[in-house]
Amino acid sequence: MDRETRQFWEKRRREMLRRDRQRRGGDPYLTYGLIALMGLGWLLQAVFPAWLSQLPMVPGGFFLFMLVSTILPGSLLSLVFAGVFIWLIGPAIESSTVPWQYLVIFFGAGLVGVALSHLVGGGLVGGALAAFGLAGAYVRLMAGWSRSGATQWALVLLGINVLLSGFQLPYLAGMLGAFGAGYGLAMFLQLR
Repeated sequence: MDRETRQFWEKRRREMLRRDRQRRGGDPYLTYGLIALMGLGWLLQAVFPAWLSQLPMVPGGFFLFMLVSTILPGSLLSLVFAGVFIWLIGPAIESSTVPWQYLVIFFGAGLVGVALSHLVGGGLVGGALAAFGLAGAYVRLMAGWSRSGATQWALVLLGINVLLSGFQLPYLAGMLGAFGAGYGLAMFLQLR
């Protein structure tokens, strides 16, 4: 291939990549930011556990504590799993929404999951639960492409996580609540 032909195809390739990036909405910076925020939450949890336990004692602190709990993964292993999971499905959701919708799905579903887990007797750790909210939104997004594929994906996802939870009711309630909230929010926001 001669030099001019190579330059022509390189220019075409760059144009296609630029168009693809514009169509997808650019790089998934919010997804990366949420993963980094969860990493910061894990660090806070590891370094200042007493501070987090005192947060509900201040006026309005319980709601603030629940909001902070949406980014607390609970353990390093949970951070890794939730981070990889968000990294896999987050860009698809982020490219289908505007930034505020993406954050509403993440934090809204995380709050529902944390609240249900707490009501059933679990702790207030919800970073992984917020990831389930994104999973619910992702299944809603997939339902627009293939209903059977979305159903199968949801069942496999929930089955694996039921096994990984050790059949503990608070975590199961939080997972299902966050998943349902993410699905419902995606439907309400007309995610396509």
